Amino acid sequence: MSTQDSLAAEMRPVTTPEDVESFLREHPNFLAERPDVLRVMSPPSRFSSNEPVADFQSAMIQGLRHDLDRLSQTSVDLLAMSRMNLTQQQRTHSAALRLSEVETPADFHRVLIHDWPRILGVDAVALILEDAAATGVHESPQGIARVPAGTVDHLFTAGTRIHLTAERSGNPLFGAVGKRIRSDAMARLDEPATWEPGGTTRHPVPSGLLALGTFEPGTFHPEQATDLLDFLTRLLAIVLSKWCAPTP
Repeated sequence: MSTQDSLAAEMRPVTTPEDVESFLREHPNFLAERPDVLRVMSPPSRFSSNEPVADFQSAMIQGLRHDLDRLSQTSVDLLAMSRMNLTQQQRTHSAALRLSEVETPADFHRVLIHDWPRILGVDAVALILEDAAATGVHESPQGIARVPAGTVDHLFTAGTRIHLTAERSGNPLFGAVGKRIRSDAMARLDEPATWEPGGTTRHPVPSGLLALGTFEPGTFHPEQATDLLDFLTRLLAIVLSKWCAPTP
């Protein structure tokens, strides 16, 4: 046989069970070198189809394969979740560092409304402050709104500080972009003195909340961890205590 005929024989398509058998006989180490292929193959039964005997060994092998597939998928999901958590942690740290650099109310407004959405990967950030003179939601300046006294208590269940909504059809607390908000996270502002027993605060923090919103439903959901958002909100309260009611 010529070299060309030999190459043609090696490159012939494998299209029938006989071709597969012939190929495996010619390459006896093929499956040994590729054990993953065995996972997707059906093991032979030790009994013929005419015998009324259940092949438990085959059933156990199939069950083990399913378990292995589930474990593999779980590993992939855990890895993806770990990467996502690390990303969120890095974003939170970056946002905190940016806020710690502000020196004036104007800097504060720029970081909160323009920098934080990009850093945190959300579409909008809003700071909501209660005002006894307010009769509704009044956004002034952009991203900072005044609401009537008692609004925060009305939005949060007693004893809770953070509320996550997976899907909604708008949130007026976000002002001009409120109609486009489909998912949000809201965390109430508490005075730093309330975090630890015996704490003290030089300047009180106005009642209010921090809100993060996205135009994509499902971004936030009640099962999510809230420790990073809680950290940002507490840091925000410390900065707010310097000016009480920041304006640009």
